[in-house]
Amino acid sequence: MNRSDARCATPYIYSGELQIRPEVDAALAALKDKPYTAIPSWKNDGTWELWTVEGDGETQPCIISGPSTTYASEADALAAGAAWLSRQR
Repeated sequence: MNRSDARCATPYIYSGELQIRPEVDAALAALKDKPYTAIPSWKNDGTWELWTVEGDGETQPCIISGPSTTYASEADALAAGAAWLSRQR
């Protein structure tokens, strides 16, 4: 499985039992070659979410983490992503 296919509950999605939420598709597209990204919150309240990815999906499991908090701006979310990345190294 490569990074572009890395979706939770993939068999259920392909069978039609589950549907991917639009923000998950947006995060996957934005994470294509980056370890983190910020996307507008699905709540449509002007906040931003930080999404992160660990592993490449080829030699290591690909783990995509969604938002555990929201941020007031894209810049704030990206700053949190930079801080997260510095702790990973």
